[in-house]
Amino acid sequence: MIPKNRPTHPGKFVKEDILKELGITPTQLANALGLPCHTITQLVNEKCDLTADMALRLSRFTQTTPEMWLNLQLAIELWDAYHSLYAEEIEQIQPYATMCLA
Repeated sequence: MIPKNRPTHPGKFVKEDILKELGITPTQLANALGLPCHTITQLVNEKCDLTADMALRLSRFTQTTPEMWLNLQLAIELWDAYHSLYAEEIEQIQPYATMCLA
């Protein structure tokens, strides 16, 4: 089920739960993850999506799972798709089982 409000972007979790909580800068986090600083800055400013590579790096750094990070990104992508210009077109797609009965 798609939530009513847009889910929280993974970048907000990075900003609040990693940078602020640990008292580190985006540059320090980028160095720890082996990423360019602009990648972390774009992520925390919600200007880019979280990639599988970032999920692996963040999960290692935070001792969580990459699936947790990817699920945060997936929730955003599904919500955006559900509210896209194509949402009505998608709603018109008939289930396969319905097609077989016709």
